[in-house]
Amino acid sequence: MPNTSRSTVPASFKPSGSLVAPAFVAPPALPVVEDRTITYQLKHGVLVDTCPTWCILDHAADITGLVNAEDLVHEGEEIGVSFTADGETDTLLSARIAQWPHSDVDGSEIPFMALRPVGMEFSGYLAPDDVEAEIRRVEAHLQALRQMNARLVEARAEDRERRSVGRLTVADVESMTIPALLTVFGLTVVEVGEMPNQVQGFLDRTGPKPLVYLLRSLPQDARAGVVRQLLTAVVEGQA
Repeated sequence: MPNTSRSTVPASFKPSGSLVAPAFVAPPALPVVEDRTITYQLKHGVLVDTCPTWCILDHAADITGLVNAEDLVHEGEEIGVSFTADGETDTLLSARIAQWPHSDVDGSEIPFMALRPVGMEFSGYLAPDDVEAEIRRVEAHLQALRQMNARLVEARAEDRERRSVGRLTVADVESMTIPALLTVFGLTVVEVGEMPNQVQGFLDRTGPKPLVYLLRSLPQDARAGVVRQLLTAVVEGQA
């Protein structure tokens, strides 16, 4: 009777039967963890505290100058939105993460967000949900500001349309929308498949109606740039 059994040779053995030495793999290097433990000399005893990773204070003055444990504060990097008027800069809204780890239970003993709107000293110990509500409020204001800026662009375009082309400036050409510029200059856009000498567009004012020729392959933002360059040359020539 034929022998149908098969012997399985472990993969770790060579054909001769000797063991194959496994390749040596060096263990991954352990990350270097900064020791942020600080010992403070209090008025009565000492305080050993670990500075959180987000805190940017060096606590050098606290090591010997801290009186009570509840006076210890951790503060993160501040971010803010500022504006300048008449040479003076003011901050609309600033924010930073802070914590008084040994304070009384009032919300400041755990990390909180400290918001400081312009004209206000402090907005309270805000939790993440509170901050998210403030973010949504600011986002709504920004959206309204964008819409108002769009209306400003339209208002400026309408104002330009009431004036003659000869009074336009280079700044006007750079700030007005392309549809408004085409209207003011009375231009019609004509797309063409190709142009010689790598020209992307040119202005033809020889006919009864001025035409601006653009490469059909140009993306929209590039078309706007070409139109502005052509009309800037016209305005500078008028000047």
